[in-house]
Amino acid sequence: MTAVNGTSAPADDEQAGLAAAPTATVHTAPVVLVHDQRGALWSKVDSAAAAMTPRPVVLRSADLGELGRVLTDQHVDVLVAGPGLDNRSGFERLRIIRDELPRLVTVLAVERIDHHEASSVVRAGAVDLISASAEQDHLAATLSRASSLALRIIDPTPRPAELLPAPPPERPQRVITVASASGGCGKTFLATNLAWFLTHKGGRRVCILDLDLQFGEVTAALQLRPRYTITDLIQHGDEPQSELDAHIEEFCDQDETGVWVLAAPRDPTEAAMIQPEDIGRVIDAAARHFDDVIIDTPPMLGDAVLTAFHRSDELFVLATLDIPSVRNMRVFLDTLDRLNVPTDAVRLFLNKAEDDAGMDVRQIDDLFPRGFDGTLPYSRDVQRSLNAGLPVMAHRPDSAISHRLGDATKRLLEPSQRETYEAERAEPRSGGRWWRSRNHEAAAS
Repeated sequence: MTAVNGTSAPADDEQAGLAAAPTATVHTAPVVLVHDQRGALWSKVDSAAAAMTPRPVVLRSADLGELGRVLTDQHVDVLVAGPGLDNRSGFERLRIIRDELPRLVTVLAVERIDHHEASSVVRAGAVDLISASAEQDHLAATLSRASSLALRIIDPTPRPAELLPAPPPERPQRVITVASASGGCGKTFLATNLAWFLTHKGGRRVCILDLDLQFGEVTAALQLRPRYTITDLIQHGDEPQSELDAHIEEFCDQDETGVWVLAAPRDPTEAAMIQPEDIGRVIDAAARHFDDVIIDTPPMLGDAVLTAFHRSDELFVLATLDIPSVRNMRVFLDTLDRLNVPTDAVRLFLNKAEDDAGMDVRQIDDLFPRGFDGTLPYSRDVQRSLNAGLPVMAHRPDSAISHRLGDATKRLLEPSQRETYEAERAEPRSGGRWWRSRNHEAAAS
């Protein structure tokens, strides 16, 4: 495999390729390979690994030939690709490695992050992008995240039960990104209602992160006047990641229903100041502080959006019942495949579905075999709820749109919570802000 092993590799290695590597041995600790010509990055990774439990095995390759031989001859869970592979040729080598070793988790460590577009990093198969001079705690957090991801990628080959590694503990926090290839599909509508639903029906602490960095609408939809924005948090977060983790709640606002919001910049020009690494650090901090992080995005595949995709547990993709939007959804999903964005957790939603739209929903189903998690009707109650500054599920809980939203997202609740929700839905209710009156009754008692 010349593109990986280089011209100095033996001919039989080139013919066999990485796919001929011996069957992976099950390890109790992850194996991390650092491609580092000078040794400084390897030393930092090894030091960061010393604080992890179990402690990863940290190996080093100093040149391309050695990189290919180690990957061919030995099981590796995480590849930290250091400076030297952050160019067009290096990205192509990493892409080939990804194709032949799809279970290998790659982290790209570079001298200057701002020189690299997230799309190039994603095509290379890297799940994270860090600075080679990153602080120790940031490097340790990145290594821990990559190792956890590697352990979650289960080899489908049956093995005796006693040889299987213990599954990693299930992460209680979730990151859910709401996206669309077309504007006006209702991303903010879905994000705000999902946040309210998980807060009031799931008992979760939920934060909406508005990543529409130029024209974010979350604060307008909830009629908030934010004290701070994501720009303020990132400027404060020039300190170590632990400091950003500790202070993130101070930069968020809470609406009257209990949902937290990290607002988009006030000035659209501030978007150019925010780098993909900044976005990654903010998402990581929010995911450690809140139970659920709901990310609202602009209708584009920019670097910030791609960074969010790779940190998401689920991706909600919306379209409306018209030909341009449906076509864009199809192109959007195909693009995710080409960019190596995992699509097994993609959930499709069809919004503003009207009987007289001139398109049959069944025709749309034929175009998307994975099916739609939710088909949401057009409803005037949505506009009324926006004017009230509330999610429609809070403002009009008995409306058809609220019921459809609940049916589409109740799987995110715990089983007992689902049963309670279904029982509540079966009970007749009067309209209006029932959640507020219930809170007042509880306070009075």
